Amino acid sequence: MSRNNTPTTASATAIADNYTISIGRTHCSLISSSIGASFSIFFINIVVILISCKIVHVFLRRLGQHQMISDFIIGLIVGNVNIVRSSMEEHVVHSIAHISSIAFAFYLFVVALEMDPKTILRCSGHHTRIALIGIISTIGVTIFSYTLINRAALSLPINPSHPIIIAISISLAATSSPILTRLVTELKIHKSEIGRLAVRTALANDLLCTSLMCLGVAIYTFHGPYSPISSAAISAILRILVIAVEASLIPKLINPVLRKINDRNPEGKPIRGLDMAAVCGVSALLCYCSTFIGFDPSFNAFVVGLCLPRDGRMSNFLIGRINFMLSTIMLPLYLVLVGISCDFGSLIRAEERSNVYKMMIVGLIGAVGKITGTVAYSIRHGMKWQEAVALALLLNIKGYFHIFCAHNAAMAGVIGNNMMMVMILIAIGTVIPTPLVVAFIVRRARARERGKPMGLQWSKPGGEIRILVGLHGPEDVPMAVNVIEAMRGQGDVGGGLAAFVVDMVEMTDKAAASLVHGEGMEAVTVKDEGIVEMREQIGSALEAYVGEGGEGLTVRRMLAVSSFDNMHEDICSAAQDCLAVLIILPFHRRQLLDGTMDAGHPGHRLLNQKVLQLSPCSVAILVNRGLHRSISSSLSTAAQNTCAVFIGGADDREALTFASLISHHPAVKLTVLRFLAEARNKPSGPGRRVLTAAGKQEIEHKTDDEFFMGFYERYVAGGKGVGYMEKNVESGAETVATLRALEGRYQLFIVGRGKDRVSVLTAGMSEWAECPELGPIGDILAASDISVSASVMVVQQRDVAQGFHVIDDEFLPL
Repeated sequence: MSRNNTPTTASATAIADNYTISIGRTHCSLISSSIGASFSIFFINIVVILISCKIVHVFLRRLGQHQMISDFIIGLIVGNVNIVRSSMEEHVVHSIAHISSIAFAFYLFVVALEMDPKTILRCSGHHTRIALIGIISTIGVTIFSYTLINRAALSLPINPSHPIIIAISISLAATSSPILTRLVTELKIHKSEIGRLAVRTALANDLLCTSLMCLGVAIYTFHGPYSPISSAAISAILRILVIAVEASLIPKLINPVLRKINDRNPEGKPIRGLDMAAVCGVSALLCYCSTFIGFDPSFNAFVVGLCLPRDGRMSNFLIGRINFMLSTIMLPLYLVLVGISCDFGSLIRAEERSNVYKMMIVGLIGAVGKITGTVAYSIRHGMKWQEAVALALLLNIKGYFHIFCAHNAAMAGVIGNNMMMVMILIAIGTVIPTPLVVAFIVRRARARERGKPMGLQWSKPGGEIRILVGLHGPEDVPMAVNVIEAMRGQGDVGGGLAAFVVDMVEMTDKAAASLVHGEGMEAVTVKDEGIVEMREQIGSALEAYVGEGGEGLTVRRMLAVSSFDNMHEDICSAAQDCLAVLIILPFHRRQLLDGTMDAGHPGHRLLNQKVLQLSPCSVAILVNRGLHRSISSSLSTAAQNTCAVFIGGADDREALTFASLISHHPAVKLTVLRFLAEARNKPSGPGRRVLTAAGKQEIEHKTDDEFFMGFYERYVAGGKGVGYMEKNVESGAETVATLRALEGRYQLFIVGRGKDRVSVLTAGMSEWAECPELGPIGDILAASDISVSASVMVVQQRDVAQGFHVIDDEFLPL
């Protein structure tokens, strides 16, 4: 019987084991599926949050709002709308909290890395004094108002009160320099005096206030009111000593190593992976080593960033990469976490309403104190009141740092959630209206300066000529050098040439993440490696040209960072700020090896069209075919046969004025080709014709004749070496045939755009124009079937009517 039962028992055991194994495999499979599903949900939630932030920012950006506003709005929706909040898993919120816990260590590290304390805190600097006045007035007014409220038996529930109110005062006095830098760029005032002053003052303010906050955190660590005073004092002294030792050792031990790493990785070559990892690892270790002494790693990261060198390739690498990671992922997620933590419904409850009102009053009084102190000091030192108000509003902008302080204090139990929300609302409230108000002030100020006509024709004889040349990259430098060299001229033109060369950089997310404060004329610059390398190539080429012989020439570098939809504002405001009479931009299409033109960059074309429409001065679009030779073969050694085409109108007069300027250069051989209508032409001499049109056209024709006669007598009959041809044509077809016959004879054509010209000489030419922004003559000459070797410069004179309020065209200057 036992023998018979043995196989059955073994079989049962085997079945049980197989069942157990099957159960185990099923359980493992379920766990694996659960983990995969959780990860998928986490990934989807994060992606939806980030995409939502970007979409909202696209709309709010049109109102000048910073990305912080759109991120915070998404956070409020996620945290306060029940349907949205219930769709988000708790582990997603916890994961966002873990990511956010290190976000501000990176943020403060890179903010400090962009600062140069020795340069910022020069006592002789006007910006340092404005920053100090703003800080002192804000702290004084805030503490005074808080004391007054407490004395009036309306005490605020802050415990312990004095350290916290001092921290709140410093927070209200601080300016968010990263947000102000981006806002100044968006408002197109970074090249103006007020823009440069605002950025430098904000940096000094940010450095001072954040340093004070670091010192306060080191002294007072929020242990609570019942902590022993002796142990707290000993801990504070120990932390300050360790921080001082760290600040003294980093420049001596770490900075020399960073300089050697910079030397090992020159510009133009990829950074070595080992060096990259070493720099990132050492930086992280230095930032988080303070946790052993109980000092917040975020504030220690600020100290470490101040001690590391600002210049150098590795510093640029850290600034660009960390800023991109922060703006793309970390800071949006952090503000979403803050929005989830906020329950604004509690602010309107009766039992908390009075405390909320009192705290808001303190915050508003502090903001008014800062604005008042800044305005008073600025007006006293010669600034106009409109500029002083704009500067004060800009310097009152809060940002991520203020939200971080409020949120961390609430999480530590130092302040309540209601006070945290009030402080966040105060910070947000300084960002939303400021761009709108400052933009209005700037527009009004610039509108008052647009009355004077700016163009070559109205330039003072013998005075300095100022031009603005836009470049998209190093490939445009030889073209710019040729034009600048030609305009420098010789002989009796007198006062020299000032060329403002603008590097036009598209504002991408990567470029925006690397925006930092600049030096000299630039309030803002870009630390992205590709852009830095491009600008260095342009700078080296321009320096080489000026070094060969830049007598009577001044070349200044500028930077325009914007999307192509708005870059025209940078160009126009820069031209107005530097009093330029001519803007020169490259054509959006480039010549290929076979002589034809490519399809072109649509963003470049949109920029050219908007500048032509809104420019405060004359504009020239240069179709480059042959001016792209090496700089060594400049105009000083290679003769340029140039033809100026004159039909009539304001644009042609401006083009002829430009031609007269370059005719003074010994290497330029200028010929003027004038088209005359067959029916109106008389053989009695150049420039004579019978006026048959009436009204405005008659005045225009008379002006053309008088202007051309003056040019002819001075440059052609006066023995200046300028050639002259006259062609009598009856239609646009004959005009095209005449231009086609000039193929191969000239390297450069100078023509007017002729935007408002009505002439039988160009009749029908606009109907088949491929690029209307070049005008009928410019479009014909730019076509590949007309010429493959001649460059074309199309000149447009600024419409004088844009700068005047007149009741009749008769009163406009001609």
